[in-house]
Amino acid sequence: MRILISTFREGDTEKLTLAMRQLPYDKLVLLDTEQSGDSSTLATVRRLEEMAGHDVEVEELDDQDFLTLVEQVCKVFSRLAVDAATNTRNSVTLNISGGSKLLGDAALFAAFRMGVETYHCENKVTRLPVIKGANTKDRFTPMQLRLIAAIGKGQVVYEDLVRLMGPASKQATDRIIRELKRQRVLVSELRSNKIFVFLSDTGREVLSAARFAES
Repeated sequence: MRILISTFREGDTEKLTLAMRQLPYDKLVLLDTEQSGDSSTLATVRRLEEMAGHDVEVEELDDQDFLTLVEQVCKVFSRLAVDAATNTRNSVTLNISGGSKLLGDAALFAAFRMGVETYHCENKVTRLPVIKGANTKDRFTPMQLRLIAAIGKGQVVYEDLVRLMGPASKQATDRIIRELKRQRVLVSELRSNKIFVFLSDTGREVLSAARFAES
């Protein structure tokens, strides 16, 4: 089954109908943080879907915390990825033009985590650079992920990080650090004659995504 997931809130009729016209699907799922169950926009969408013979499902999410919202969207992706009745995989596509900016950003982060094909449909259809089917583990090498996990959400002195990466050589660890710094995953600072290495905001998201993929 082809499932179109779209961020949504009251007033998003044009954005949503553009996605519905341009992206193929059999079932529509709306991600909503504003509990818009009685909205006129949702009523219009339901009427359109009834005429087309499609189902509409609304997922009401809590947007009090960004990372919690990301986790909620990931769970929606995971649940919809497989048809429980036939145990076959569904084709899942995401549109992030609707809803709040926070919801759109969280949905995009979740799409990067899970490898969900993503579009932004507003005036025109734009495909975003999410690699379909590729999660965080596919985009980083095992050694890169190992170093990211060794740093965690704190700060590590460079010499300690080299020891944590054993039996990898110092040269290998230096190379991985350079690679991840180029990708803006790592940051280093010199303080009190010691080099401290820690994750950037992007790096912390990669760490969370890798842990989510493992679980």
